[in-house]
Amino acid sequence: MLRLCFLFLLLITTPAAASDAARALLHQGEYEAARAAALDANTVDGLNVAAEVMAAEIMLMTIRDAKDHAKDAIDLTDDALERDPGNIEALFLRALHTGFRTRSSSAFAIVLKGLIGDTYDAIQAFEAAAPGDPRADALYGAWHLGIVRAAGDGKFGASLGEGMSYYDAAVAAMPDDIVVLGNYAFSLIVMDEPALLPRATELLQQIDAAEPDGATETETRQRMLSLLAVIDDPDTLRTRADGLLNTEETDTD
Repeated sequence: MLRLCFLFLLLITTPAAASDAARALLHQGEYEAARAAALDANTVDGLNVAAEVMAAEIMLMTIRDAKDHAKDAIDLTDDALERDPGNIEALFLRALHTGFRTRSSSAFAIVLKGLIGDTYDAIQAFEAAAPGDPRADALYGAWHLGIVRAAGDGKFGASLGEGMSYYDAAVAAMPDDIVVLGNYAFSLIVMDEPALLPRATELLQQIDAAEPDGATETETRQRMLSLLAVIDDPDTLRTRADGLLNTEETDTD
């Protein structure tokens, strides 16, 4: 009923209010309705909200084709930047979805299309527009750790230590951001390296103490706490981690 009320309100509100209603639907976890409402707003903010919704869908793996979903979201951020060049949120979401596109593509496509460099360039563009924004640190951390897991430490300029340093800086600045904490912890867990588990455990304990803000953080918290419960059982941890978050190559072209 609440979802229907929000959709009804979209018919009688201004575009700005429509974007607010879409954000409220996102907060409730009504992802499809939130995305539709955000696009109906036909504003820069609406485009950004739609791309934010799509990021939640990709991370939580609620859609079938992460690569195409990310490409569609990049198109939305490009549209937003055409209307408002330098828009901070659009630049952040473009960098985020470029990363999602990269990690959801095959190794062949990543190399052939230069997706690793594209992702790094997109993060740099966001950082240049928003110096000091800790989300850039989280993006750099994800970039480094994703490459290290897929290709090895030192490959393509990526470093395990540098990735952890970036993520640590992001966590220090955003200690209650469950999505950042969860992605960092999960990235360490799926490395399947026992020496990284103490740091992952600390992050999971930090998530346990945090209060979720909205449906995406609530779901991320639940998934991460299911890992904390088996953190001392390597085989169960490995099995349970499979498929919890979108963090790795899944496509073939």
